[in-house]
Amino acid sequence: MNIEQYLTNKTLDGLYLMIGEEERAIRQNRLSAGSAIVSKVFGALH
Repeated sequence: MNIEQYLTNKTLDGLYLMIGEEERAIRQNRLSAGSAIVSKVFGALH
């Protein structure tokens, strides 16, 4: 494995970890997650 492959793999590992943490938070509090998304979408329009 060369340095580019190593860095790519480590970057993807971190990305998947962050996605997993966000998904876990959404699953624990679905109503709140939905409200946050709506606030981000419509809050940006004002």
